[in-house]
Amino acid sequence: MPRPFLINRWYYLRPPLAQECRLRKIKCDGHRPVCYRCQQASRDCQWSNGSARAQEQSKSPITTDQDVVTPRPRPTEYTSTKDPEKALQDPRIAEIFRHYVEHLAGWYDLNDAKRHFGDMVPCRARKNPLLLSAILAFAAASQSSSYLKRDLWHLAESYHLESVQALLQLTKSLDGFRTGETLAAICLLRSYEIISQNISCQNHLQGSYSLLASRPAGRETGLLDAGFWNYLREDITVALIEKRSLMIELPDEHLPPAIEGDDDLANRVTYLLGKVINRCLDRDTSPLEQHEWESLKGKLDTWRTCLPASFEPICTPGLYGERKFPCLWTVSGWHASSLQYYHTALAILAIAEPIPATMNTLQQIDRINAFEATLDYHATQISALAISSNSAPVWVNSFGPISFCGPWLKDPLKVHELVEETQKWGNKTGWPVLSVIESLSTRFG
Repeated sequence: MPRPFLINRWYYLRPPLAQECRLRKIKCDGHRPVCYRCQQASRDCQWSNGSARAQEQSKSPITTDQDVVTPRPRPTEYTSTKDPEKALQDPRIAEIFRHYVEHLAGWYDLNDAKRHFGDMVPCRARKNPLLLSAILAFAAASQSSSYLKRDLWHLAESYHLESVQALLQLTKSLDGFRTGETLAAICLLRSYEIISQNISCQNHLQGSYSLLASRPAGRETGLLDAGFWNYLREDITVALIEKRSLMIELPDEHLPPAIEGDDDLANRVTYLLGKVINRCLDRDTSPLEQHEWESLKGKLDTWRTCLPASFEPICTPGLYGERKFPCLWTVSGWHASSLQYYHTALAILAIAEPIPATMNTLQQIDRINAFEATLDYHATQISALAISSNSAPVWVNSFGPISFCGPWLKDPLKVHELVEETQKWGNKTGWPVLSVIESLSTRFG
């Protein structure tokens, strides 16, 4: 049965912990008595004064579905997206919008030959306030993180708040909520949450799940379908980092019924990895039966056998100088991401494979050695495909597989190189990679 969903207004209105400013190391903007950043997020301002505000001021009431969200004061330069065309006349807003189009949309079009997020989403955003505000929230947060434009944080928070208010209004009419534009906005807001280092928050993922679970049976097309695959990849990334099952179930109607292009193959292995994650990484589930393991493994083997030659990585030793990893590069980003997902799924199945009860001690030793070699192989392939890529979309999609499989690398020099490359691409993309790097450091310290 689908899991029930509710956009939780209390999450958006509650004040964070009093020390959040200090923990996030966000400098005060100097405004008194409460800095704008803390004001935007309804948190106690620990930078602008020595003591927290009075407790009764810091508390937000728990609201009901009938309550109206009261907008918080915003800086004077804030431009609302309620009239998108008017908002885009603001040069600063236009610059942030163009940053999304030119640098960030490719993250979402990684497995999409039709480029819905690069071509359709910006066009729809010119008429859709929710979509525009979500783009601006994500793009401003990304610029602030990757280019150290800290002055854009308050704009990112303002547009995030405006997006949330628009989402809450849409929930009053499920038909109005169940659109491709809404799901695209939810994907963008999820990226905002990751960029703002709130990676564990699942509210927008639950929002998209509500939209998907209420859809009629059958595979959608267009922006709604593109949004679903993006949402699923985001869910996979977080699940792999946190080593848990997905937020959603995966009914068979979401599996591409026919393979019409390379992007369909990329989506199919995304679906297969999601199925493996849900079956194997659910803490409350029973161990795999042998027939289940063979079924999942067989589907992955069939997918790999059906791949055209275009998916095969090109091995060019020395292309990027001396490396600990083999140079495995592909001609398209979805080729790299698909193979990474394939190796990730096989690594999970290697861990989940049922153990024969009749093994003696020496057989167990042989099995352990083979098991470690298998995991090291899959981790090497995943890491090599990332390191040999010069693509931000590929790297953003790689952080989940690297976090889960990277710790199985046996060579500490490979781990060191992978940590350096992960940090470099974290800086380039603004993606918070600390948890990924910490996972890589667990084996060798």
